[in-house]
Amino acid sequence: MDSGAYRVKEGDTICVVGGGPGGAACAISLKREAARLGQTVRVVIYEEKRFDEDRRFNQCIGVLSPPIEDILLDKLGLELPARLIVREIEKYRLHSDRLSLDLAGDEDGKTYAVSRTGFDAFLLREARNLGVEVVHNQVVGLEVGPDEVLVYTDGENCRAAAIVGAFGLDEGAGRVFEHATPYRVPDYLNTIITRLYPGEDFLNRMGPVIQAFMLSFGGLEFGAITPKSDHISVNIAGRRVSSEVMLKFLRSAPVQRFLPPKQRAEKPLNYFTGRFPISQAAHLFGDRYVTIGDAAGLIRPFKGKGINSAILTGNFAARCILNAGVSRRAFKEVYMKDCEVFTQDLYYGKAMRLLANFSSRFGFMDRVLKMAGNDPVFMECMFNCVTAHKTYKEIIRETASLSLACKFVLEGFAHFILQRPAGPAPGGE
Repeated sequence: MDSGAYRVKEGDTICVVGGGPGGAACAISLKREAARLGQTVRVVIYEEKRFDEDRRFNQCIGVLSPPIEDILLDKLGLELPARLIVREIEKYRLHSDRLSLDLAGDEDGKTYAVSRTGFDAFLLREARNLGVEVVHNQVVGLEVGPDEVLVYTDGENCRAAAIVGAFGLDEGAGRVFEHATPYRVPDYLNTIITRLYPGEDFLNRMGPVIQAFMLSFGGLEFGAITPKSDHISVNIAGRRVSSEVMLKFLRSAPVQRFLPPKQRAEKPLNYFTGRFPISQAAHLFGDRYVTIGDAAGLIRPFKGKGINSAILTGNFAARCILNAGVSRRAFKEVYMKDCEVFTQDLYYGKAMRLLANFSSRFGFMDRVLKMAGNDPVFMECMFNCVTAHKTYKEIIRETASLSLACKFVLEGFAHFILQRPAGPAPGGE
C-alpha cells in the first residue's frame, strides 16, 4: 500500500503537538503498538500547559460519558482512577422556555463529572511511564518535507518521521499547521464558561443532574449547568455568544431556578472562552502529518463527546502510522476508514442541529418537549440526542416513522398558527 519512503523505521521520532486526551492517547498507542510489533520509536509530546499544577482553566466541562471506560481499557490498557471522579451523573434534564423534561433512555455505562486537568494529567503521566517525552515548549513552526518533518519550538528543534496535530482548536498551533500544510481548521461554535460556588447544601439539593437548556433568544444555541465537586459549571455555545449573552442566559427564568439565591443577580467575576468544532477540517491529513480529535473536526456532530473522540482518533492515527505508514494515501485508506463512525455521521448531525436551532429560535421547543413526554419513541430520540449515546444516523433510523413525522408537522403547524398575530375581524377595517 505504501512506499518504503513513508514507512516508520526503527528508532524514528514521532512528534505530537498537544498533550490533551487525544495527544496522550496517540502517544500511548504509539508506544504500545511499537512494543507489539517489536519496534522502538521515539515519541515526543509538545504541550505548553502543566496539567499537574492545575493552574489553568480548561474550557471543556469535564464530563466523561459511555463508553469511556471501555475505550480507556480496550485502546489504552488503562482504568479510570476513582480519585478523578468528582460526581457520578445520574440524569439529564432538558429545559425549553416554559417546560422541563427528565430524559429517560437506555444507558449502557456510567457518566462521570471529573476534574479535567486531573484527567489530562493522569493520561500524560501514563504516557511518560511508557517512555514518552513531554516537552513544555510551544511549537512555532513546521517544515513538512518528503523525507522528514522539522519542528521548530521556542526551545530545541526536532526532526521527525511524522507529526500529529492534537492541539484542539488552539489558534496558534492551528496557524502553524495551516502555514506549513494544506490543513485548514474546522468550522466551530464559540463557548463561554463560568463557575459558581453555591455551597455544599445547594449542590446536594441540586443532585447529580446535568441541566441542559435550549432557549429562544438570539446568539444562543444551547447551554448547560453541570454539578462538580465544590462548584457548578455553566456553559453556553453559539456562533455569537458573548458575556452579554451569558448574562442574559443566567438571568433567564429557566436558569434562575438552578442558581444559588445570592448569585442570581450578580455578574460572575470570571468568564472563560473556548471553541468546539462542528465540521470536519479541510485536508486534515497529508504526507507525514495527520490531525486528530477537535483539530480534525472528528467528533460527534453538534453534541460532542470530544474526549471519547479524541482518544479514539488518537489510537486510530497511531495504528495507521506504525502499520500502514505516514503517507497521505495511508491516512486516507486506513485512518479515515477507522474514522467513518464520525465522518458518516456528519450530515445527520448537521441536519439535527438545524432542526434543533429552528425549534429553539421560533419557540417550538416547548411542543417538542411535550411530544417527547407523551411518546416513548420520541423520548428515546431526545435522550440520545442530548447525551450523544448513539450516532445521529442511528437515532434517525431508529426513531423515524411516518406517524412521528406527521405528529411533528401537525404540532409545528398548530404552533405557528397560534403564534401568528390575529388579523382584522371579518367585515372590519
